[in-house]
Amino acid sequence: MMLGDPMHTIGILIGTRPEAIKLMPVIRAFEHIGVNPKVFVTGQHRELLEPILSELNIVHVENLRLMEDDQSLGDLSARVLARVQEVLRRHQLHLLVVQGDTTSAAMSALAGFYENVSVAHIEAGLRTGSRRNPFPEEMNRRLIACLADLHFAPTTQARENLLKEGVPSGRIHVVGNTVIDALFYVRDHLLDSMAPDPLLEQIAARGRQIVLVTGHRRESFGTDLASICRGIRELANAFSSSIEIIYPVHLNPNVQREVRPILSSVTNIRLTEPLSYARFVEVMLRSKLIITDSGGVQEEAAALGIPVLVTRQTCERLEAVEIGVSEVVGPDKNKIVEAAYRLLTDEHVYRNRAVPSAVFGDGHSAERIVQIMLGDRR
Repeated sequence: MMLGDPMHTIGILIGTRPEAIKLMPVIRAFEHIGVNPKVFVTGQHRELLEPILSELNIVHVENLRLMEDDQSLGDLSARVLARVQEVLRRHQLHLLVVQGDTTSAAMSALAGFYENVSVAHIEAGLRTGSRRNPFPEEMNRRLIACLADLHFAPTTQARENLLKEGVPSGRIHVVGNTVIDALFYVRDHLLDSMAPDPLLEQIAARGRQIVLVTGHRRESFGTDLASICRGIRELANAFSSSIEIIYPVHLNPNVQREVRPILSSVTNIRLTEPLSYARFVEVMLRSKLIITDSGGVQEEAAALGIPVLVTRQTCERLEAVEIGVSEVVGPDKNKIVEAAYRLLTDEHVYRNRAVPSAVFGDGHSAERIVQIMLGDRR
């Protein structure tokens, strides 16, 4: 399915901060050839999304502002479905682009199906094989696979996953992941113009290595996140004179209530507010090791050659594990500490793991996606 003449008929749907980061290169690739897609924001993330839209200069035609405090998945799903369906009717789109596996993406794809609007899915085909892990993302992306007309898979393994589910091969295109486009753009074009960060300068002056931590996934709320934090605390204490841990803490109260009581009193752990994307990329580039439950961070770290410990029960990015840059340790305090200790003390092990890879993309995924959408296969 090729779009033909796409002028003023393409909609791009953004619900969360990661979607904004990964869709920015696609928006720019369209604009580069004179096509101005209509960008719609659901506002599934509110405090996290609006700053990133400003930072990446993403101009939207509508923000549905659907986020509510302590919202349930059912309530959010219903609001997204109804409002996006209304938007599609009003703007008479021919193609709706969704990214990833959020509730916004899944319900918007369903709205597109209801309104007979073609759906293109970017980052298609990721699977863990466990319906509830990650939750609800695994079922969201399976649902989108049933609804989409175009499937942009980041890797050949993602393509194979889609084929096994009966998606016609002609609708699947292996293009890499657009997060690598965003990462390389920030690294190569924005970092040099940024003012020095006082925290990073202070850590560098003390001669300490940075361990970057992120953790926010819904399935980890409660005991798993507490276990992860206890592992981080033990690691910080074991390397109190040689590492600084930077943890930008997600604004979700379920994350805040676990992280801060366990980690806030440890002197070499820096709990920060969420960082701008450019600043986050800078911290990644300066990090010795990353401990995360984020999918995008796993992909970025693989491209940069920074070893990653994945604090999840399951992983849909096994390509990074297979090449050695990632290791799945789960939300297990002891495994986190043991794996980090090995990487921080054994230089041979570290060097073998710290190898940049293009397994998730080469920085030109968005260009390929736009060419395919427009039927330009040059």
